Amino acid sequence: MSIMPRYAVLVLALFCISEVRAAASPLPAPKTGFVTANRIKLHYLDWGGTGDTILFLSGFNDTAHVYDQFAPRFTDRLHVIGLTRRGVGESDKPKDGYDTSTRVEDIRQFLDSLRISRVTLIGHSMAGDELTLFGSRYPQRVVKLVYLDAAYDRTPEGWIDGLSDPTNKPDMMQRMRMEALGMPGASDIHVDKMPPPDEWAILVATHKAVFAFRPDYTKVQAPALAFYAVTANQHYPSHWLPEDADTNVRAKAEAWWEEKGHALMRQSVEQFRREIPHGEIVELDDAKHYVFLGDTAEQVAAKIREFLLR
Repeated sequence: MSIMPRYAVLVLALFCISEVRAAASPLPAPKTGFVTANRIKLHYLDWGGTGDTILFLSGFNDTAHVYDQFAPRFTDRLHVIGLTRRGVGESDKPKDGYDTSTRVEDIRQFLDSLRISRVTLIGHSMAGDELTLFGSRYPQRVVKLVYLDAAYDRTPEGWIDGLSDPTNKPDMMQRMRMEALGMPGASDIHVDKMPPPDEWAILVATHKAVFAFRPDYTKVQAPALAFYAVTANQHYPSHWLPEDADTNVRAKAEAWWEEKGHALMRQSVEQFRREIPHGEIVELDDAKHYVFLGDTAEQVAAKIREFLLR
């Protein structure tokens, strides 16, 4: 289960602490391996296949296993692997290096270690920052880019606006983000089962990096496909509402969405459209952030296959 405030999808593309794990399946388990890159050990998965390589990059605090049910859909035509970034899962957890530039260097050296010269990158949530910077910095190494609800400008100002969402409740994610931004009152938020200090420091450092990154798609040369959840919906996303939301809360949520929410979402969509004229956008009405799981998985997989195999 993901722990996050409802508005986080909107402003931060929901790079959430997630315990999302693939359901049981008869699919063969991927091969697992480790590579030393950029002076740290990185864990990766290999689902098999031959041909050009897809590298899946996961969202905030997810491991590559989040793609266990999705990645095998492409092994009939492509070689499919997934990387778990520093600070997560079985990858090393150094005290520093969580800025986007260092994480992109991790990816480059990881690919070098596997002797992969060109790759298609598919990333979820905060991995969109890595796609954008890698695609800009190493255009000759990128075949195509696919953003899974990941192409956002996560400005601190936008996140602070999101605090006014009437369905918002103080939780671990809110405290984490407030600490990352140096906002007063963060320590007043009580968190059950607080992570150990070293783990908490990594989570906060990662958030600082996400808040600091500003996407510039103008240097991206590769064909790019971006999926967006809920952007076409003119109403407050139904799955963000608490189950016990009464008529009054629903009305306040709709008013907030009309005044702030929808416009904040559209800003990132229009930036992508404006700065990548050769890009493609797929808007999924009232979809959940994990667009590659659940009800939208088939639609997303079909569109990605069509895009990659042209």
